[in-house]
Amino acid sequence: MTLRILHLLPRLLGMNGESGNVEILRLRSEWRGLPVEVVTVDEPDTLPSIDGIDLVFVGSGPVSAQLVARPVVEALASPLRELASSGVPFLAVGAGFQLLGESITLETGETVSGAGVFPVTTRHGGDRVVGDFVLSSPRLGTVVGFENRGSFVDVGSHATLGTVVYGRGNTAAVEGVRGEEGFWEGTLLGTHMHGPILANNPELADVLLEQALAVRGQSYPDAAAAEERLAEIDERARQARDTIAGRPLSE
Repeated sequence: MTLRILHLLPRLLGMNGESGNVEILRLRSEWRGLPVEVVTVDEPDTLPSIDGIDLVFVGSGPVSAQLVARPVVEALASPLRELASSGVPFLAVGAGFQLLGESITLETGETVSGAGVFPVTTRHGGDRVVGDFVLSSPRLGTVVGFENRGSFVDVGSHATLGTVVYGRGNTAAVEGVRGEEGFWEGTLLGTHMHGPILANNPELADVLLEQALAVRGQSYPDAAAAEERLAEIDERARQARDTIAGRPLSE
């Protein structure tokens, strides 16, 4: 078996360095003996058969790139929703998360449609927040990254990645109330946590990979082979999380 990762819109969105998430997924799989094929899609007519896709990643970019990419996302909306409904894990970051939501309201007041993979809506506007981002996650513990946005996301009553410890998160701050960040239900994860998020929180990469394997009913050919290497990397990530969480900074 080869794990196939759909890397959506890297050229159109520009990615802001978020393509590092794909490299982390690839390495953590291949070190365990499972080869990875990364399938890059920037045009609606280049989407491969969805039957062969095991995991979907889409990263971030500026609003200008988001508007350029939106028609492509709209054209691919139906197969992307089909992948999501079949249990294929998604990781969507920043602008990619917004594009895979239901709608985006721009600062001009214009509202444009998204792919409808995530049951969320986005509103641009308000003060931009830039700086370290720290969450408390019920599934992962401390999660850290970087926040850089001037937008708000409404996820309704759905589950999130975690509760904000430092930073803003999905909504404007309310005195005495800790906000929430992102969306995480089943195999669908969307967030505005940059970093890339999987570099700082490699346990999350393993969750996504395990979800992808579960859909296929497969396991790693040689998980033990990577144990020592991954343990060292994961310990470095833990130390980085502790440092950021202990003294987070913002601009």
